[in-house]
Amino acid sequence: MISDLTTEFDQLVKRLEKLRTVLLQEQPALWIPLNTIEQQATTQRQFLADLICDLWYRDGQDGRETRSRHGLVMANADLCEHIKDINQQKDRFRQAVQQARAELITDDWQQHYTQLGQRHASLRESLTFAGLKRVHLKQCFRHIPLLEFCPKKVGFSWYVNGRSIKKISVAQAQEMLLELGEEKSHIQVQLKKLAHLSEHLQLAQIQTLAPVVRANLVFDPASAIKRKAMNLALPLFIPGEGAQLPVFNEISSEPPAGRTRQQRGDQKISAEPFLPSLRIHTYRA
Repeated sequence: MISDLTTEFDQLVKRLEKLRTVLLQEQPALWIPLNTIEQQATTQRQFLADLICDLWYRDGQDGRETRSRHGLVMANADLCEHIKDINQQKDRFRQAVQQARAELITDDWQQHYTQLGQRHASLRESLTFAGLKRVHLKQCFRHIPLLEFCPKKVGFSWYVNGRSIKKISVAQAQEMLLELGEEKSHIQVQLKKLAHLSEHLQLAQIQTLAPVVRANLVFDPASAIKRKAMNLALPLFIPGEGAQLPVFNEISSEPPAGRTRQQRGDQKISAEPFLPSLRIHTYRA
């Protein structure tokens, strides 16, 4: 099992190193937005290669955070096949990780996970970022986005108002509060508020999502798919033998501050959290 885990990770790194070489040597047409500091330190092509091959946490990085960047890259037939192969290898590595986690006790898993991050120092040292040692599983698992057909137009936009909403019962909310520590004064206050609600009432637990770039794709009118929208964590690879990118708009490499659109007036969920410790809100009557 551990051998499988190591083998699948090594195979993933091997495939990514080959992709890195192709991107730097064959130089397909691309566009990657870089901020002022990045422009002084690297090129769009080098940034792309580093980003796709970056499988490690940066020192001090939040475990929930992933490094991402939108962009466009033209890909010939050989490059498209290589990306498909990499995405399949990412799935095989994910499966090996899931199996190892299920069969190993926590301490054994952490030990092997740490050792996994110490492999392939040469690739880590070739990246722009320093201090990369611990493997970032989310960055290992995420697929390189690859289209089946070349679009006529790509419209980029930042989506910064995303929320994940989960319905919670009063009983579930009570259990979650008790797990945080019944003896704590602020938990006691929230338990008393909860006690005044009907047990049949539905509550909403809200998680604010990280800003994400959305690509709105427009295809040829004669194609089976006319339009498509997709979120991008990595640059989008587009099949095509030419050096001409489709028509696209340029947006900043960083999300705008605050809301980008007016808040709706028909919100069904209360603006203020009813149980702040759990990010739980009530539905409006």
